Amino acid sequence: MSINGKWKIEEAELGGKQLSASVFANMILELDETSYQLRENEVIDSGLIEMIGNREPQALLITGIFGPNKGKTFSCIYRLESNDDLLMCYNLGGGDFPKSFKTFENTLLYLVHYKKI
Repeated sequence: MSINGKWKIEEAELGGKQLSASVFANMILELDETSYQLRENEVIDSGLIEMIGNREPQALLITGIFGPNKGKTFSCIYRLESNDDLLMCYNLGGGDFPKSFKTFENTLLYLVHYKKI
């Protein structure tokens, strides 16, 4: 199974708090082997992804090259739950990979459940 393709955000939480669906209602994440684009009618954020091999859970390093994350690098773990369900947990504060698919108060951990479209 591959994470390549177009993904719609089903639900998301940041720092232990559920985000309102209106925040991400029109966002689409597009992934391929080496890059991402986040669209909300037009590209609002894009960058490079690097797969980190031999790691469980599977992991990515994400580097923004356009948009609000330009010049920032984030670590992320991910799990494909089926062909059309993807769970990703990002450390938006930079640094270490998240330890689990959970967020906690007073952190910049961002957990997103995507559905393939």
